[in-house]
Amino acid sequence: MLIHEKINKIKEDFSFFDNWEDKYQYLIDLGKKLPDLEDNYKTEEYRVQGCTSNLWMVPKFIDGKINLSGSSDSVIVKGLFYLVYFAYNEETPETIINNPLSFFEEIGLSNHLGQSRSNGLNSLRKKIKSIATDLSNK
Repeated sequence: MLIHEKINKIKEDFSFFDNWEDKYQYLIDLGKKLPDLEDNYKTEEYRVQGCTSNLWMVPKFIDGKINLSGSSDSVIVKGLFYLVYFAYNEETPETIINNPLSFFEEIGLSNHLGQSRSNGLNSLRKKIKSIATDLSNK
């Protein structure tokens, strides 16, 4: 699936819900789909700074693509990471750089997050972009 198709699927899936309680429940359910992250990766080295909750992201560069894994101790943050994982996992650094995560605003999620979760999401965005930029320069 192309990145545009993945992003459109996210937007379409969230459009089915009429209220934010249902959207949050869906976000929590998505987080449960994340593959388990081994405890040895839940270290400061992989922790995304700027999140009030613990969020760990493990990027690996395999065959020209970035493979992501991650987890959080917050069910909402885990769901937010799942959306990033769904959109960006196994994409090239260039694709990630050229396709910012604007769908969070488009589905209205950014407006419904508290300040600390918004800061965490922005930290995650910056970290992924930084990783993709570093890898595209190699």
